[in-house]
Amino acid sequence: MNRSGNSAHRKRLGGAVRKRRLALKLSQEALAERIDCHRNYVGSVERGEQNVTFDTLIRFAKALGCTLADLTREGRC
Repeated sequence: MNRSGNSAHRKRLGGAVRKRRLALKLSQEALAERIDCHRNYVGSVERGEQNVTFDTLIRFAKALGCTLADLTREGRC
């Protein structure tokens, strides 16, 4: 798969993270505290700029009250 395809996957996943975060009425900073990272990192993930690790995706899912499968399904990755 080419780089643009990978970027599209990251953007869709980031959109799913953002949608869940907003549904929970969490700021990027609050989510960042829950997953022990910087708020800029959360924004970068939501914009699809960051290629996150599996472990970090699990932390996102837990912090957002869902499973990794839920996030990937919502992001249609």
